[in-house]
Amino acid sequence: MIFEQVVLNNFGVYRGEHRIDLEVTPESPVVLIGALNGAGKTTFLDAMQLALYGKSARCSGRERVSYPDYLESMINCDAPPHQGAGVEFAFRARANGQDTHIRVCRTWQKRGGSVKENLEVFRNGDHDAVASTRWVEFVEDFMPSQIADLFFFDGEKIEALADPQRSATLLRVGIHSLLGIDLVENLLRSLQLVERKRMTDTATESDKSLLQAVEAQRNELRKELELNMQRKASIQNELDSVEKMETTVLAEYKRLGGDLLTQHNQLVSEQEYYRKKKAKIEDELRTLAAGALPLMIPAKTLEVAYSKALEAKHNGNIDVLKMEAESRDAFIEEFVGSLGLEKPALAKLRSHLKEDRARRYQPFVSKWRISEELLNQYGREATEAIGRVAEQALRDLEVAEEHLITVERNLAAVPTTDELLRVQKEVDTIRTNRARLEAMIGLLDGDVSAQRIKLERLQAQAEREAEKLGERLARDEVSRRVIEHSSRGRKALAIFRERLLANNLHRLEQSILKHFQRLIRKKSLVHGVAIDPESFQISVTNPAGQLVPAHRLSAGERQLLAVATLWALAHASGRYLPAVIDTPLSRLDSKHRGTLVQNYFPTASHQVILLSTDEEVVGKYLEQLSPSVGRYYLIEHDESAKMSRFVDGYFAHSHPKVEA
Repeated sequence: MIFEQVVLNNFGVYRGEHRIDLEVTPESPVVLIGALNGAGKTTFLDAMQLALYGKSARCSGRERVSYPDYLESMINCDAPPHQGAGVEFAFRARANGQDTHIRVCRTWQKRGGSVKENLEVFRNGDHDAVASTRWVEFVEDFMPSQIADLFFFDGEKIEALADPQRSATLLRVGIHSLLGIDLVENLLRSLQLVERKRMTDTATESDKSLLQAVEAQRNELRKELELNMQRKASIQNELDSVEKMETTVLAEYKRLGGDLLTQHNQLVSEQEYYRKKKAKIEDELRTLAAGALPLMIPAKTLEVAYSKALEAKHNGNIDVLKMEAESRDAFIEEFVGSLGLEKPALAKLRSHLKEDRARRYQPFVSKWRISEELLNQYGREATEAIGRVAEQALRDLEVAEEHLITVERNLAAVPTTDELLRVQKEVDTIRTNRARLEAMIGLLDGDVSAQRIKLERLQAQAEREAEKLGERLARDEVSRRVIEHSSRGRKALAIFRERLLANNLHRLEQSILKHFQRLIRKKSLVHGVAIDPESFQISVTNPAGQLVPAHRLSAGERQLLAVATLWALAHASGRYLPAVIDTPLSRLDSKHRGTLVQNYFPTASHQVILLSTDEEVVGKYLEQLSPSVGRYYLIEHDESAKMSRFVDGYFAHSHPKVEA
């Protein structure tokens, strides 16, 4: 299938008629459509689905809105009332060995208090009355509605499917639809109904009363279960809308400075901490300044003074030695005199000793007396140590002052506007609503789980009662044969279902692994993919052969696994269908964006329609994708005219090739 053209007429923000050609070549299969948020990307995506599926379309804004009300809401408010609105979707598909051109025209207008819709289908340019009347059946031959989500999706869906529970639900629905397992299960239920009817038709009232009671209880419980599942789906849709609204409001809250308001108390604590730290460091510097630190300023002078002090200390030691020498020499003179030495010789000895003392103990410069403790305080090592302490204190002071300035700047920027308080109140309300919805889903999950267990028990009881009743009815040969063959058929179908599921699960696991390894950078970390046949939850196998549940992967890796799952299911469908992806990179970090741009978008299908904002497929990502792009469009919104339009080209700042 190839999408050829979409025509919008007074649809949503698109006033008047807008024709968008979508045909591409195999060498350049991508149609790249750029638009700012709110310009009409999602409206364009809704138009294609609405044209194809009508009231079954999964359009945005359909939650709790009836189909006529939705159609009325999509009529451009500035369009003339008599024109109404419409969408056309033209595509080319292969049928009976030939290309067939199909154009679906869906129009509607409000007449009185109701909305009248008209659908016309043209085949190869000619009106096809049968297809127009029975389009709901015909469209299933081209693009079955049950697998449309595999080909129409957006960044939010990729993010949602990164949740293992939601991806398991997608796998269950996708596999059952693609493999026809839902048809097998419907046939199993039909055979059970045939057996029940045969038994109850031929049995007496007393024989079948117990079976009927069990079946009535089971049917009632099944209705309650389906109702709870519908409630859960409705609440989940509401929760998705609330989460989307929360993302938008939080972005506005952050833009207005809400993050700073949230951090106010922490900022006040940090301000007090850095003020105390600054005061403490300043006290340390004052203590250093009261000591020897100021002498570090005239460093050369201090060094000279210290040298003089050492000399003084040395001279003080010489005086002590000289006194000791004089005492010793006096003793020598007295001893020699007692020996009877003549006076001239004694005088000569005294003179020699005096000259010797003068020569040995001559002072250098000074006679000062300086204490050892005081002298050590001003030595080179001591003053250098004081200098290092002071330098570290000054660095700490500078860091503390920088932190204090930043904190005080943030405190000054804390907004207190009424607008911010309004948005904060809205955030609180949304979070309260989200918590309420999550609690409701949790309660429903518990109820659903209990109901399924009870339903299984009632099913087993009904089968036991039916078997007993069948034995009592064995005398009825026709009933016996019908019941016997139906039972054999059910057993064969059950075995077929299990083998069909097992065989195709293995192929799907291999396909998901192949596509996942094309998307991730660390290919060696994933050696296999496993799908639980009961829960349908996905796990990956590490190099050691151990199963790693999907929730153990990083957020980016889980999103890439979700993309690989969609990709593998689309291939498994065997349908030659285009892929339409809205805001594909909005929920991915920069590390994984390049992987999708290079390895997924150009090969996701034979025709890929990408709808991007000015923050996604731009810059280097556009350079990487441009060789595969066959058409560029830009959705421009004219605020004065209150309408959007398609123009050729792309964002002007994004890439020089596109600008030309």
